[in-house]
Amino acid sequence: MKCPAVQVSHWLVLFLLTDLTFTFLVWLLRPDVVGQVSLLILLFTGLVTAAGVWLEARRRRRVFREVERLLDQPDQEAKAALVQAAGGAWAGMAEELSTALAHQRTRINERTLELAAYRDYIEGWIHQIKTPLSLSTLVLHNHQGEMSPYVYERMSYVQHQINEHVERILYYARLQADHADYRFGLFRLDVCVKEVAEEYRPFAQERQADIALALAPMRVESDEKVVRFLFAQLLGNAVKYCNDRQGMISVSLWEEGDQVCLAVRDNGKGVPPEDAPFLFDKGFTGSYSDRQKATGMGLYLVKKYGERLGVGVRLEDGSTTGDGFGIRLVFMR
Repeated sequence: MKCPAVQVSHWLVLFLLTDLTFTFLVWLLRPDVVGQVSLLILLFTGLVTAAGVWLEARRRRRVFREVERLLDQPDQEAKAALVQAAGGAWAGMAEELSTALAHQRTRINERTLELAAYRDYIEGWIHQIKTPLSLSTLVLHNHQGEMSPYVYERMSYVQHQINEHVERILYYARLQADHADYRFGLFRLDVCVKEVAEEYRPFAQERQADIALALAPMRVESDEKVVRFLFAQLLGNAVKYCNDRQGMISVSLWEEGDQVCLAVRDNGKGVPPEDAPFLFDKGFTGSYSDRQKATGMGLYLVKKYGERLGVGVRLEDGSTTGDGFGIRLVFMR
């Protein structure tokens, strides 16, 4: 915080009026010496003004330091120091400010504890819900022969959707943590992409869409689990918003100089140009009416975790022209 400058304009006006008054009186009494006396009066006024400004600035700096101290630690010692620096007239105000700050700090601490407890509960719930979800996956796989292909595909689709939402909640909760636990290592990005794409094929088939992969063998160093989540968010969005009749999602992986690029593109209607600057904002769903039921969290999480991992997240060219939509992830070698 910066200490405000001393305002001296009104004092200068008063001093000048006083100087003019005394100069006029001297002129009435001794017109022959009015020039010399006027010069002395102006010189004296300038010295007094400079001294006053310096003293006031010094007092203000001291008061400002004590105010900052009180804001940082609203205790009795800081309050007494502020009253001493500013004068006894500040005693009541300092008492009210100290009480309000102490109350506000207590509320902030309570809210912080509540938020931490809520985050722990959400993370615990997510880990607990994964057990029945895993069990349902096993049961669904073991009894596939007892269901018709249509029922099996529908059940797989629903279960995949539930897993995706649970994962998103988990990663959002982790994003709020003060110290995130990332595990960096070298892994095959093309293999990772293939595995996630296979998990999404039933979802794509339900949407009557096809996923085309063009993957060069590439190794990158990052947190593989988080990268899987990032790619899953992009692939899930592409499947949701591709063309309704002949949906096509293309996934490309290639090397470009010292960068490894992973692009996911669909053949949907893209986004309006005015929406592009806000695509990665939390909760932003865009202008299209058919997307108002979306959470607006997928691309937000991709952007935030990309920043944490040092992975670039870019909008592909042509995404605002109505000819598809794409996002590129850029890994540095």
